Amino acid sequence: MPIEINLPNYEKTKKQLHAINKDAEGVVKRTVSDFKSRAPAWVSAAVTETYGIAKSEVKGAFSGAKKTAGRVKLKGTTIDNIGLVYSGRVLTPLRFKMKPTAPPARRPMPPYQITAEIYKGKRKGLASNAFLGSNKGGGFIPFQRTSESRLPIKSIKTVSVPQMLGNETVSTQIQQNIEDGLEKRLEHHLAQALKRQG
Repeated sequence: MPIEINLPNYEKTKKQLHAINKDAEGVVKRTVSDFKSRAPAWVSAAVTETYGIAKSEVKGAFSGAKKTAGRVKLKGTTIDNIGLVYSGRVLTPLRFKMKPTAPPARRPMPPYQITAEIYKGKRKGLASNAFLGSNKGGGFIPFQRTSESRLPIKSIKTVSVPQMLGNETVSTQIQQNIEDGLEKRLEHHLAQALKRQG
């Protein structure tokens, strides 16, 4: 799912770039480089305004490392065609400040409520029959039974990175953050190039 970037004053800026001739390409390259290094912060700031996920989880989606919340790829080589493409699976509540993070130690277990903050500032309880089970040696995640019997069970899921970034409020804020940030970086590099021109 892509987010396309449009800078309102870019046509005017392109005329200024033509005026500085040979430095124009360098200005564009430096601005695109800034986009690639700063986009993770711009995107994560927008996502965490709405969702209760940590900024580091969203930034990690840009690194391509294993066990991240998803994948976000930066595309394009010029200001005209830069953008984001993101993908990812649905996440467990563990990514959203889930409490508790492990089942009570006492046996037999007393009933306990599992909560998570999917939306920022809105902590809510999961299903009443939710319980924490082992995540194949990687801590605990919530499960629930799908019938009155002990089995079968299924893990409880929330939203994915594409769903979070595709949220209308979030995508609008991402667009705004990127366009504002890019415009400032472009103006900065353009000013530097004009200064070198004397």
